[in-house]
Amino acid sequence: MFIAWILAQNSICAIHTFVKVLGIDYSMTSPAVTLIDGDKATCWFLTSVKRNQLTHTFGFLTCIGDPYPDFLSPEQRYDLISDWAVSKCKIQPDALVIEDYAMGAKGKVFHIGENCGLLKHKLWKEGVKFQTVAPTALKKFASGKGNADKCAMHSAFVQQTGIDLMKGMDKESKDCGSPVSDIVDSYFLARYAIRKQQPN
Repeated sequence: MFIAWILAQNSICAIHTFVKVLGIDYSMTSPAVTLIDGDKATCWFLTSVKRNQLTHTFGFLTCIGDPYPDFLSPEQRYDLISDWAVSKCKIQPDALVIEDYAMGAKGKVFHIGENCGLLKHKLWKEGVKFQTVAPTALKKFASGKGNADKCAMHSAFVQQTGIDLMKGMDKESKDCGSPVSDIVDSYFLARYAIRKQQPN
Protein backbone atom coordinates (compact mmCIF):
# COMPACT_ATOMS: atom_id res chain seq x y z
CA MET A 1 0.00 0.00 0.00
CA PHE A 2 1.03 3.59 -0.65
CA ILE A 3 0.60 4.51 3.02
CA ALA A 4 2.80 1.61 4.07
CA TRP A 5 5.46 2.88 1.67
CA ILE A 6 5.22 6.40 3.11
CA LEU A 7 5.66 5.12 6.65
CA ALA A 8 8.58 2.95 5.62
CA GLN A 9 10.25 5.94 4.01
CA ASN A 10 10.19 7.67 7.37
CA SER A 11 11.57 4.71 9.35
CA ILE A 12 8.24 3.91 10.99
CA CYS A 13 7.70 0.26 11.74
CA ALA A 14 3.94 0.04 12.31
CA ILE A 15 0.99 1.04 10.15
CA HIS A 16 -1.54 3.17 12.01
CA THR A 17 -5.07 4.22 11.16
CA PHE A 18 -4.37 7.79 10.05
CA VAL A 19 -4.95 7.30 6.34
CA LYS A 20 -6.96 10.42 5.43
CA VAL A 21 -4.78 13.50 5.82
CA LEU A 22 -4.56 16.96 4.30
CA GLY A 23 -1.66 19.31 3.65
CA ILE A 24 -2.24 22.97 2.78
CA ASP A 25 0.42 25.11 1.14
CA TYR A 26 -1.39 28.41 1.48
CA SER A 27 -0.61 31.61 -0.38
CA MET A 28 -2.34 34.51 -2.07
CA THR A 29 -1.25 33.58 -5.58
CA SER A 30 -1.22 29.78 -5.88
CA PRO A 31 -2.56 27.89 -2.86
CA ALA A 32 -2.57 24.09 -3.02
CA VAL A 33 -4.30 21.39 -0.97
CA THR A 34 -3.28 17.72 -1.05
CA LEU A 35 -5.42 14.89 0.28
CA ILE A 36 -3.83 11.49 0.92
CA ASP A 37 -6.62 8.93 1.31
CA GLY A 38 -5.51 5.32 1.44
CA ASP A 39 -3.33 4.56 -1.56
CA LYS A 40 -4.41 7.61 -3.56
CA ALA A 41 -3.51 11.29 -3.42
CA THR A 42 -5.35 14.27 -4.88
CA CYS A 43 -3.98 17.79 -5.12
CA TRP A 44 -6.10 20.83 -5.91
CA PHE A 45 -4.48 24.15 -6.73
CA LEU A 46 -5.68 27.58 -7.83
CA THR A 47 -4.16 29.02 -10.96
CA SER A 48 -4.79 31.94 -13.28
CA VAL A 49 -2.90 30.18 -16.10
CA LYS A 50 -5.49 28.61 -18.40
CA ARG A 51 -3.24 25.79 -19.61
CA ASN A 52 -2.96 24.58 -16.01
CA GLN A 53 -6.73 24.65 -15.40
CA LEU A 54 -7.24 20.97 -16.06
CA THR A 55 -6.71 17.56 -14.46
CA HIS A 56 -3.35 15.75 -14.60
CA THR A 57 -3.10 12.13 -13.49
CA PHE A 58 0.24 10.59 -12.52
CA GLY A 59 -0.34 7.08 -11.18
CA PHE A 60 -1.50 7.41 -7.57
CA LEU A 61 -1.54 11.24 -7.76
CA THR A 62 -4.22 13.38 -9.40
CA CYS A 63 -3.61 17.14 -9.75
CA ILE A 64 -6.58 19.41 -10.42
CA GLY A 65 -6.11 23.03 -11.46
CA ASP A 66 -9.05 25.22 -10.45
CA PRO A 67 -9.48 28.70 -11.97
CA TYR A 68 -8.35 31.53 -9.73
CA PRO A 69 -11.45 33.53 -8.71
CA ASP A 70 -12.04 37.11 -9.81
CA PHE A 71 -12.02 39.65 -6.99
CA LEU A 72 -12.62 43.35 -6.51
CA SER A 73 -10.70 43.95 -3.29
CA PRO A 74 -8.04 42.27 -1.13
CA GLU A 75 -10.73 41.35 1.39
CA GLN A 76 -12.83 39.60 -1.24
CA ARG A 77 -9.72 37.84 -2.51
CA TYR A 78 -8.93 36.44 0.94
CA ASP A 79 -12.55 35.43 1.40
CA LEU A 80 -12.82 33.58 -1.91
CA ILE A 81 -9.59 31.63 -1.72
CA SER A 82 -10.16 30.67 1.93
CA ASP A 83 -13.65 29.42 0.99
CA TRP A 84 -12.01 27.35 -1.75
CA ALA A 85 -9.48 25.85 0.67
CA VAL A 86 -12.06 25.15 3.39
CA SER A 87 -14.26 23.36 0.84
CA LYS A 88 -11.47 20.77 0.44
CA CYS A 89 -11.47 20.14 4.19
CA LYS A 90 -15.09 18.95 4.44
CA ILE A 91 -13.95 15.32 4.36
CA GLN A 92 -13.15 15.35 8.10
CA PRO A 93 -9.46 14.48 7.84
CA ASP A 94 -7.65 12.52 10.53
CA ALA A 95 -4.99 15.22 10.45
CA LEU A 96 -4.38 18.53 8.70
CA VAL A 97 -1.09 20.43 8.49
CA ILE A 98 -0.59 23.98 7.21
CA GLU A 99 2.80 25.47 6.43
CA ASP A 100 3.55 28.16 9.00
CA TYR A 101 4.78 31.68 8.28
CA ALA A 102 8.37 32.14 7.16
CA MET A 103 9.90 34.28 9.91
CA GLY A 104 12.38 35.90 7.53
CA ALA A 105 9.81 36.69 4.87
CA LYS A 106 9.81 40.07 3.16
CA GLY A 107 7.27 41.90 1.05
CA LYS A 108 3.54 41.77 1.73
CA VAL A 109 3.92 40.03 5.08
CA PHE A 110 0.84 41.70 6.59
CA HIS A 111 -1.28 40.71 3.60
CA ILE A 112 -0.01 37.15 3.97
CA GLY A 113 -0.93 37.19 7.66
CA GLU A 114 -4.42 38.49 6.97
CA ASN A 115 -4.93 35.92 4.22
CA CYS A 116 -3.81 32.89 6.24
CA GLY A 117 -5.44 34.17 9.41
CA LEU A 118 -8.83 34.17 7.69
CA LEU A 119 -8.30 30.56 6.57
CA LYS A 120 -7.44 29.49 10.12
CA HIS A 121 -10.48 31.34 11.47
CA LYS A 122 -12.80 29.58 9.02
CA LEU A 123 -11.29 26.18 9.80
CA TRP A 124 -11.83 26.91 13.50
CA LYS A 125 -15.47 27.85 12.85
CA GLU A 126 -15.94 24.58 10.93
CA GLY A 127 -14.42 22.62 13.81
CA VAL A 128 -11.51 21.42 11.67
CA LYS A 129 -8.40 20.95 13.77
CA PHE A 130 -5.01 21.66 12.25
CA GLN A 131 -1.33 21.87 13.07
CA THR A 132 1.37 24.08 11.58
CA VAL A 133 4.95 23.29 10.63
CA ALA A 134 7.78 25.74 10.04
CA PRO A 135 9.00 25.93 6.42
CA THR A 136 12.52 24.89 7.47
CA ALA A 137 11.18 21.84 9.33
CA LEU A 138 9.11 20.81 6.32
CA LYS A 139 12.09 21.16 3.99
CA LYS A 140 14.27 19.07 6.27
CA PHE A 141 11.55 16.41 6.55
CA ALA A 142 11.14 16.25 2.77
CA SER A 143 14.69 16.64 1.50
CA GLY A 144 16.99 16.31 4.50
CA LYS A 145 18.01 19.98 4.28
CA GLY A 146 16.24 22.82 6.07
CA ASN A 147 17.37 25.34 3.46
CA ALA A 148 16.29 23.36 0.38
CA ASP A 149 15.08 25.54 -2.49
CA LYS A 150 12.09 24.82 -4.74
CA CYS A 151 14.08 22.71 -7.20
CA ALA A 152 15.66 20.65 -4.39
CA MET A 153 12.17 19.98 -3.01
CA HIS A 154 10.99 18.91 -6.46
CA SER A 155 14.01 16.62 -6.79
CA ALA A 156 13.13 15.00 -3.46
CA PHE A 157 9.55 14.58 -4.69
CA VAL A 158 10.72 12.91 -7.91
CA GLN A 159 13.06 10.61 -6.01
CA GLN A 160 10.38 9.53 -3.53
CA THR A 161 7.38 9.23 -5.88
CA GLY A 162 8.86 8.62 -9.32
CA ILE A 163 6.76 11.52 -10.65
CA ASP A 164 8.42 14.40 -12.50
CA LEU A 165 5.86 17.18 -12.34
CA MET A 166 8.01 19.52 -14.42
CA LYS A 167 7.77 17.12 -17.36
CA GLY A 168 4.31 15.77 -16.62
CA MET A 169 2.66 19.18 -16.56
CA ASP A 170 4.53 20.43 -19.64
CA LYS A 171 5.96 23.29 -17.64
CA GLU A 172 8.05 25.46 -19.94
CA SER A 173 10.04 27.21 -17.21
CA LYS A 174 12.86 25.45 -15.36
CA ASP A 175 12.55 27.45 -12.15
CA CYS A 176 10.37 24.86 -10.35
CA GLY A 177 7.85 27.62 -9.59
CA SER A 178 4.06 27.55 -9.33
CA PRO A 179 2.08 25.40 -9.54
CA VAL A 180 4.71 22.64 -9.33
CA SER A 181 6.32 23.92 -6.12
CA ASP A 182 2.91 24.36 -4.50
CA ILE A 183 1.85 20.82 -5.35
CA VAL A 184 5.14 19.48 -4.00
CA ASP A 185 4.90 21.43 -0.75
CA SER A 186 1.28 20.48 -0.10
CA TYR A 187 2.09 16.83 -0.79
CA PHE A 188 4.94 16.83 1.72
CA LEU A 189 2.71 18.65 4.22
CA ALA A 190 0.20 15.80 3.93
CA ARG A 191 2.98 13.29 4.45
CA TYR A 192 4.19 15.31 7.43
CA ALA A 193 0.65 15.05 8.83
CA ILE A 194 0.96 11.28 8.72
CA ARG A 195 4.34 11.39 10.41
CA LYS A 196 3.04 13.62 13.22
CA GLN A 197 0.43 11.04 14.16
CA GLN A 198 3.03 8.38 14.86
CA PRO A 199 4.46 7.74 18.36
CA ASN A 200 7.98 8.97 19.00
